[in-house]
Amino acid sequence: MHRFVLDTNFFINLQRPLQLGGNKEEVLETFSDLSLPLIKENKLGLFTTPDSFKELGSFFEGQLKELNQLSNLLTIASPNTNNLKISAHLFEELIAETGKRLYRGLRVAEELIKESQNHPPLQNRENPLVSTLRDKYRRATREGFIDSTTDLGLIFLSSEMQAPIVTSDGGLISWGRNFGCQEILPEAFVEKIKSLG
Repeated sequence: MHRFVLDTNFFINLQRPLQLGGNKEEVLETFSDLSLPLIKENKLGLFTTPDSFKELGSFFEGQLKELNQLSNLLTIASPNTNNLKISAHLFEELIAETGKRLYRGLRVAEELIKESQNHPPLQNRENPLVSTLRDKYRRATREGFIDSTTDLGLIFLSSEMQAPIVTSDGGLISWGRNFGCQEILPEAFVEKIKSLG
């Protein structure tokens, strides 16, 4: 059986060239048609963590058909974190990277506060600098970095199962490599699924 750990972004990142559909519902429908027969034949196992499944479900809130499709496709599994050991070097690297990113976020905020002093106050509408701050702060602190326990859970599950993570998230890929995880980009994963059929 070919086993994979799926990140939420496989279904919702429509910028990837998956050729599965123009919206998340079409992607799920087409992917379900491709993979469900393989799952039933025990040729394919698709896994995710409880947190990741919950996150994915929030994108299909109130859509019973799609939520049922997800339940049929994905096996929800929790990594055994009690037996998992993390090297001190990785922990040190994580703390150092967190500190650098917090400092970058602070610098972004300082720059935009200085810039706002050159603009007249806006009456009854949102200051465009606020959305600029949000965007720049997010890029400075989160882009290319593991930024949630949900992502960490996927890494732990992938490591435990020795199954590739299916994701295009740069931070998840980078930190997955630090933990020795295998990875596969979504478009390569789709081609792999087609070849198994």
